[in-house]
Amino acid sequence: MNFKRKKILITGASQGLGAMVAENLSHYGAELILVSSSEKKLKIILNKCKNKKLHTYYVCDFQNLKKIKALRVDLSKKFSKLDIIMHFAGGGLGIKNDLPKYDEYIQVFNLNLFSIMEINREMIGLLKKSSHSTIFHVGSIAAKESVGSVSYNIAKSALNSYVRSLSKSLIKFNICVTGINPGGFEYRGNAMHRLKIKNPKAYKDFISKRMIIKRMPNAKELFPLILTLISENNFAYTGNMINCDFGEGKFY
Repeated sequence: MNFKRKKILITGASQGLGAMVAENLSHYGAELILVSSSEKKLKIILNKCKNKKLHTYYVCDFQNLKKIKALRVDLSKKFSKLDIIMHFAGGGLGIKNDLPKYDEYIQVFNLNLFSIMEINREMIGLLKKSSHSTIFHVGSIAAKESVGSVSYNIAKSALNSYVRSLSKSLIKFNICVTGINPGGFEYRGNAMHRLKIKNPKAYKDFISKRMIIKRMPNAKELFPLILTLISENNFAYTGNMINCDFGEGKFY
């Protein structure tokens, strides 16, 4: 697959799946725009990327939607177009109570949905200038099965609805809107990696009770599918969040 000189915006690029994808896509000649709330972590990932002079990074707080507009203004000054947007920022923010407060819902929704919607809206003009562009999202099997916290489950379910709805509006501009719904997997800095360090017993119990392959998948195993979904022959997947949970989920 040829991503040479493709301009790819990656949110949540400083750790976990976003970091893995950034590091690997840099070997395909893409020009990466890495976005996260941590400048320190972004610099580390940038230094791990091949041809790092091709890439740049921006610090953005996804809880502050005004910062997203500022990001678009900065990008518009430097780039004439975008080819791909990839959304990896997400998480439950440690909010696990069954009856979250309003502001807790807002925090989780800002990270997993509202910031994504705002980035897509702000960047749509740059995407339309590409002959073929893609907006890629990362959801969760929590959208299909109640396995996470209440606020996280609802946010990821809403993300699936958003992808399906938005795809119908943007197909006329040759924009594919797609993504994945992974289950548990591990990569440096992600939730499962932190769980293994902080609570080895809970980590082993998760594998025993949830993973039918009897091991924790590595994020790198998702990369071939991700490449397919952002390729130029991806319109078969528009509107779809592809389940890729290694058989973990208990849903049809």
